[in-house]
Amino acid sequence: MTQEQIQHRTRSSARLRFVLGEKSADITVPAEVPLADLLPAVLPHFGGDVIEQGAEHEGWVLQRLGDPPFDEERTTGELGLRDGEVVHVRPRADGLAPIDYDDVVDGVGEQVRNHPWSWTDGRTRAMLRLLAALALLTGVPLVLQVTVPALALALAGATAVVLLGAAGLVARSGAGTVPAAGLAGVAVCYATTGGALLIRLIEPAAPVMTVVACAAALGLMALAVGTALVADGALLFVGAATAGLVTAAAGLAGALGGVSAPRAAAIAVVLSLVAGVFVPSMAFRLSGLQLPLLPGEPEQLSDDVEPVPYALVVERGTATVGYTAALHVGLGAAQLVLLPVVLVEGTVWAVVFVLVVAALMALRARHLDSVVARWAALAPVLTALVACAVGVAPVLSPTARVLGLWLPVLAAGAMLAVAAERLPGQRLRPYWGRAVEIVESLTAVAVLPLLLQVLGVFAWMRGLAG
Repeated sequence: MTQEQIQHRTRSSARLRFVLGEKSADITVPAEVPLADLLPAVLPHFGGDVIEQGAEHEGWVLQRLGDPPFDEERTTGELGLRDGEVVHVRPRADGLAPIDYDDVVDGVGEQVRNHPWSWTDGRTRAMLRLLAALALLTGVPLVLQVTVPALALALAGATAVVLLGAAGLVARSGAGTVPAAGLAGVAVCYATTGGALLIRLIEPAAPVMTVVACAAALGLMALAVGTALVADGALLFVGAATAGLVTAAAGLAGALGGVSAPRAAAIAVVLSLVAGVFVPSMAFRLSGLQLPLLPGEPEQLSDDVEPVPYALVVERGTATVGYTAALHVGLGAAQLVLLPVVLVEGTVWAVVFVLVVAALMALRARHLDSVVARWAALAPVLTALVACAVGVAPVLSPTARVLGLWLPVLAAGAMLAVAAERLPGQRLRPYWGRAVEIVESLTAVAVLPLLLQVLGVFAWMRGLAG
């Protein structure tokens, strides 16, 4: 038997001494089962009437001497219970009181050590990893300052290749997904920089959007290689690839369509809104799940449908949630950058377009149940609103700034503060939900004509008409 197998066996179970009153029992329990599922198997060791007695005081809880009751949703392994430890079974309404401290200094020291924000070995590791990533990323602006274009391109490309190789070695060595994914992420940054340097080397006077398209293309290639090398970091790479695809779409629109950067950004924003509709189905497919085919003939209605294993559904369902969040984060990251770029157009219609898109994204965010996905959708909205206010303020008179910006911002803040206290948990009338759906539909319909106006299509058509 290998050492890894022995360690797995020692982690898979623990022999604990359970104490209830004057009775005790030594029981071996699995380390991967929550306490809520273990308790019904432990109580019969203390007599058949113990379970009925639990109804008199809201059930039983488990706790160490001097500690609060354990979280019943956690396993013995997560709680750090080891062989030989004593666990007390107490009524839920009458748990063991904490032990008083004889030494105040010792008590204060224990609270400092166990504080949620105390420094731990894990946080030291995270700090060092972050510093390593920052040190490696510092090379990106240094490469851009190299005056010889060919040398700068060679440095960026070689660094990207070396970092991708290092990421693959770290992933294969079992050192962990986080360092491998971090190295691959830094390699993507160098590859993106290499793409920008490549187009500058070929054509020094190339438009900005052409540079963006080439940089995004090489970044996506590095992401594909990183995904193959570090398979466990698929969620991170899917989110980054989504942002890269939207950015590449903006670059291609500017390079091939000959439009300015703000207009290309507007096109990419609309494409990202369309892509957001397909996020649930795309996440479902990426998780590996497949829906059974619908019957096409009456005889197929009687066909038996094979059940899907519970563990498989739970595993793939969790993957679906992760991919959904990753896709929304990728779209949100791209929109976070593109929406302020649209405002560089400097026209009233660009501001109206950004405001309507922000309203549509805010209305869509109510459908998202994941915290990560919802904030990924709301962050571009907040950024767009702030950018609109900051961009419009310089062209307004002092009176218009106060009446048109300052007072509405204060009113919005006051309304949000009141809503934060009264709205959560309150059941709304059905017609309010229907009204929001209608507004969302109208806002979505308004995006396309506003995009055409920003692109100058209507002015071009009027010019054709003379």
